[in-house]
Amino acid sequence: MSPLPEHLQQATRSRTEKAEKRARAALSQLTKAGEPVAFTAVARKAAVSTDFLYKHPELLLLIERHRTKGGHIPGTRPVEAKPPSASAAVRALSARLSQRQQAHREEIARLRKALQIAQGENLELRRRLAQFAPT
Repeated sequence: MSPLPEHLQQATRSRTEKAEKRARAALSQLTKAGEPVAFTAVARKAAVSTDFLYKHPELLLLIERHRTKGGHIPGTRPVEAKPPSASAAVRALSARLSQRQQAHREEIARLRKALQIAQGENLELRRRLAQFAPT
């Protein structure tokens, strides 16, 4: 695969830098307003994806610090952070899938119980009917 032309590489860098600045500004606005800091809140306010935030170690650490300690420590450099292996979208979809699977299991159990009751009633009615049938 050939590398991107220089003008496209520059455009990509520029777009990424602007997104990082927006994320930092959003984080600052949230903390100044006293609002809870969360990846989704920062992403929504900065118009970036949560996956973008997780993939940038400095942003990841800044948000984590504000979430857990209520603010970041000035003058410190972020330690190497390993972003989560799965994107936020994958995690959200996995959680939704697990909930639906559990709901389906419960519905199947409820339907099986209702079927057993119906079969029992059917058997009872057949027995009663057999008493009146001519032999």
